Amino acid sequence: MEDILSQEEVDALLKGIAEGAVETEKVEEVSGIKPYDFTGQEKIVRGRMPSLDIANERLARNFRLSLSAAIRRMVDVTNVNVNITKFYDFMRGVPFPSSINVFKMEPLRGFGLLVFDAPMIFSLIEFFFGGTGKGYYKPEGREFTPIEQKIIHKVVMMFFNDMEEAWKPIYPIVPTYVRSEMNPQFVTIVTPVDVVIKVEFVLEIEGKQCRAFLCIPYGTVEPIKEKLYSAFSADRDELDIKWLERLKERLKEIPVTVTGRLGDTRVTVQNVLDMKVSDVIILNRRVDEDIDILVEGTPKFKGRFGIYKGSYALKITKVIAHGS
Repeated sequence: MEDILSQEEVDALLKGIAEGAVETEKVEEVSGIKPYDFTGQEKIVRGRMPSLDIANERLARNFRLSLSAAIRRMVDVTNVNVNITKFYDFMRGVPFPSSINVFKMEPLRGFGLLVFDAPMIFSLIEFFFGGTGKGYYKPEGREFTPIEQKIIHKVVMMFFNDMEEAWKPIYPIVPTYVRSEMNPQFVTIVTPVDVVIKVEFVLEIEGKQCRAFLCIPYGTVEPIKEKLYSAFSADRDELDIKWLERLKERLKEIPVTVTGRLGDTRVTVQNVLDMKVSDVIILNRRVDEDIDILVEGTPKFKGRFGIYKGSYALKITKVIAHGS
């Protein structure tokens, strides 16, 4: 007990430190070292992800067309928000009941969530069976019937197909359906403190608004984050693909001249002047050899000269490799 300081000694020590009478050990600061909070992953997510925004806009457009064609109603789908949040906060905002669909983004690791709220599910089911979508429904206290689950699965797979197409210019993924749940308490794809990307879509059908959410763990897309942060690659790739396709179609319509060269020889001007009917010109190629077939003066094929159905014809026997 003798090592324990009394209150008077503690006060005197603190006073000496404050006045500088008591020297204290200085902690050297090491440059370049920053504290890291393992529970605060949102600190490493900086700025917007333009390529992801473009993919979401493309997904909304594709899903609008697919869903409108499926239910034969005009559907407006809008990507209204993209947030970086913790998984716990995301799940806390998911209403019960909801259609919570777990999926994988092959070849990326981890799982994602596609959430449709109850108003959207029951509106779509009514439209699929020819209703007006204005009926009253009470989703609380019951599970989806097998028929309703079939309709939900059809819409989910439609969404995944459109998602795969929307992501192609950024990174080719294949969303793979895993399972579905209604209660958010039964869904855990990452730890509660892990950072996720929350994408919110608003659907308007016949004046009724409903919502759909995408939840993608940041750890899943971290290997391709440079592509997501790119400001122009997605639009540029899409435009390049369309431009190349149009260019290919136009090139196919260009007329070209194809000629078959039987052979070559060298003669003098005097020999040409002395030529008469029935003279024979000796070429540098035998009769049983393939001749050169030229496209706009450039040798492209090897072939044989002959007659087909009463017309002179060239039969291609070999394609000349580029550079040969």
